Amino acid sequence: MALVGGGAAAAGVAYLALKPGSKAPRHVVLEPNTFYRGNGAEPMTLDPSLADATWEDSIIGDLMVGLTTEDQNARPIPGIAESWTTSPDGLTWTFKLKDTMWSDGVPLTADDFIFSWTRVLDPKLAASYAYFPYVIKNAEPINTGKMPPSALGAKALDAHTLEIHLEHPVPYLPEMLMHTSMYPEPRHVVEKKGRDWPRPGNYVCNGAFMLTEWVPNGHVTVVKNPRFYDAANVALEKVIYYPTDDYSAAMRRVQAGELDAQDKLPGAEIDYIKAHMPDMIDPVPQMIVDLVSINLGRKPFDDIRVREAMNLALNREAITQKITHVGYLPAYNLVPPNTANFPGGNALSFKDMPPADRLERARALMREAGYGTNNRLATNYMIRSTAAGSGRAVAAAIQQMLSLIYVNMTIEPNDAAIFYKRLQVHDFDIGQPGWSGDFNDASNFLDLFKTGNPNNWGQHSDPAFDAALAEAQNEVDVESRGRKLAEAESLLLKNQVFMPLFFWVNGNLVRPYVKGWVGNSLDKHRSRWMSFDQKARSALFV
Repeated sequence: MALVGGGAAAAGVAYLALKPGSKAPRHVVLEPNTFYRGNGAEPMTLDPSLADATWEDSIIGDLMVGLTTEDQNARPIPGIAESWTTSPDGLTWTFKLKDTMWSDGVPLTADDFIFSWTRVLDPKLAASYAYFPYVIKNAEPINTGKMPPSALGAKALDAHTLEIHLEHPVPYLPEMLMHTSMYPEPRHVVEKKGRDWPRPGNYVCNGAFMLTEWVPNGHVTVVKNPRFYDAANVALEKVIYYPTDDYSAAMRRVQAGELDAQDKLPGAEIDYIKAHMPDMIDPVPQMIVDLVSINLGRKPFDDIRVREAMNLALNREAITQKITHVGYLPAYNLVPPNTANFPGGNALSFKDMPPADRLERARALMREAGYGTNNRLATNYMIRSTAAGSGRAVAAAIQQMLSLIYVNMTIEPNDAAIFYKRLQVHDFDIGQPGWSGDFNDASNFLDLFKTGNPNNWGQHSDPAFDAALAEAQNEVDVESRGRKLAEAESLLLKNQVFMPLFFWVNGNLVRPYVKGWVGNSLDKHRSRWMSFDQKARSALFV
């Protein structure tokens, strides 16, 4: 999923440094074939239609499978669909489904996909990813109440044949179908249990694992699903996910043998990790950007001079080299480098301006907007209280940088659930979320700024930008489409509607005895591919 947190805060940590060949004392007894995963934060939901965070995706992606699913490199492979065909114009896709069943033994059919998609589009559900199926014919007018659910361009030709009609060509559809909002859902359970269906005891799934336990702020436990279509090749018997938004504490748990893997590392401790735990990290560029969202609906942020001044004041090189120093790249645009079929090349206009000149220009803009030494702008900067969201250290640095341009910024911490809820209801001045690509295409990032998108946190609305996106999406030629998407991105940068900070490399800590964990640009690691070198696992601890 797309919402992410950044590197953790600096902390005083008592580390367990081992001599070569020595063993660490294990603080707990680990069960064989049980994967203990550090997993970002407490999930707000395990309902595929309502999930919108990466730590929820990590769990739901083990419980559910869509028409397509991820291989070890997060590339699309057949999931519930065993094959598919596409019409010459790219607008009609026909999927042949495997003969599979839900975890309770009820057959899974094409109708389960149609039920799920119309559910996520139901305006009463208010799903933050309701826009995701808009590529399907009539999905948007259904979501806005202008058409009935029966108008959706998806039809079950029979129990195992699903036909989808699209609004425009979508060559990346197999990647989109891996997303949680496109998963099937068990109609026979959802209609009976309502919003309580995704709870232990009610949860019926079709993936490699089944939900057995959810202790709030404690752990989520899943066990192997014997009815999964590829169960014979699933090595693990159980996975336990722990909400580990204190990344320094999670690192200590990895060292102590309590966790086999942790999905984020504490950036402030990267030098220690490189020196003492080099076999546990493998930095791979990610399709993730940290940015500062600006609430354009609040004054004075509707003034482009204020937005540009704040953008100018951020020293991204200082942040990435002196604070995070994990290998993150300073960001001057939105779409990450090496995104498929995207030419890149866009940047904020001041990228090559010396820092001193940037600061001078920023102060001049703030004075033009009415601010100065005796009239400073007071504002709040919202971050996650656990110092995830790239950490208190980054927030403190930004606070200091903005103070140089007459801004008094108060850092306002919230826990993850409240932080993202406030973003989505626009209850903030400026805040620092991250966005992880749901699929390898620039539109996944640009859509954040489309009018009406539930994840358009800053309330950006520009008819020219919306039109540029629409024109790109109707373009069949891949290269031409990429150029038009780049034109749309340039409008965002010209209008200074957000502040890009940095692009990520992955921050996973993974014990070498964990087999099947492969670094990839989407940072998705399904447990069905994991196994242990049990001998090596046991040999590390006493």
